[in-house]
Amino acid sequence: MEETISLKEIFAILRKHLAAIFISMFAGLALAGIFTFFVITPKYSSQAQLIVTLPQSETTNANDVNTNLQMINTYKDMIVSDLVMTQVKDRLESEYNLDLTVGQLKESISINQSQNSQMFSIQATSTNAVSAQNIANTTALVFQENAQDVMNVDKISIISSAVASTTPVSPNNKLNLAIGLVLGIMVGVGLAFLLELLDRTVKDDKFVTETLGFTVLGTVPQMSPKELAATIQKKPSVPFIKKPQGDKTAESRRSRSRV
Repeated sequence: MEETISLKEIFAILRKHLAAIFISMFAGLALAGIFTFFVITPKYSSQAQLIVTLPQSETTNANDVNTNLQMINTYKDMIVSDLVMTQVKDRLESEYNLDLTVGQLKESISINQSQNSQMFSIQATSTNAVSAQNIANTTALVFQENAQDVMNVDKISIISSAVASTTPVSPNNKLNLAIGLVLGIMVGVGLAFLLELLDRTVKDDKFVTETLGFTVLGTVPQMSPKELAATIQKKPSVPFIKKPQGDKTAESRRSRSRV
C-alpha cells in the first residue's frame, strides 16, 4: 500500500526532533569554523598593473588599437612562458630568498584584463602577503625587460606596482560558515526523518487498522498526571504493636514447665 505524508505531519516530525536539528546545525557550524580558521591555510593576493603599446604609425587609427587588444593574449602567454618564469624564479631566489619552482610560479600567477582595455594586471597569490607582492612585481619587471626585445613593443609601463595586502583572499570565512550552517540543518532534517522512519511504535489506530489489518475493539484515553493522582488510592498503614517483655517471659516459663 502506498503511504503518503501530509505537510502537517512533516512539520510535526520536525517539531518532534527539533533538538536533533539544532544540535546538527551547531555541529555543522562548529566544524566549518574549525576547518576555516584552523585547517585551511589563508592565501594573500597582490597585483601589478601594466599597459603595453605597439610601435605606432604616423597615422593612428582604430586598427592599431584593435591590434594592441589582440596582442594582450600574446602578452599573457609570454608572461607565463618558461623564458620569463625561469628568470623570475632566479631573481626571487637571489633577491628575496624565495625558493619556488617554475610550476609553482605558474600556478600562483594569473593575468587579468578588463574588456576592451589595453591595461592588464599580473596577479600573484601566495600564503604570505609579502611573497605575493614580490612575485607580482618581479614578474612585471622581467616581462618588461623581455617584451621589448622579443616582441618589439614600443612602450611598457608599470602604472601600479603590487602592494602587500594583509587581508586574505581565501578562504571566504562567511561563505564557509554559511555552508556549514546549511549543511548542518540539512543533516539534522534528514536525521529527523530517519529517526521517525526507524520508530516502529504504534502511534494511532490507523496503523493498527490499515497496516496490520486488525480491528480496534476499544481505546483507552491518555490520562493527565492530575487524573492519575486522583485515581491512585493509598493503602492505610497498619501500626506495629510490640508485645510486652513480660508476656514473652511468662510464655517461656510455661514452655519449660511442660518439659
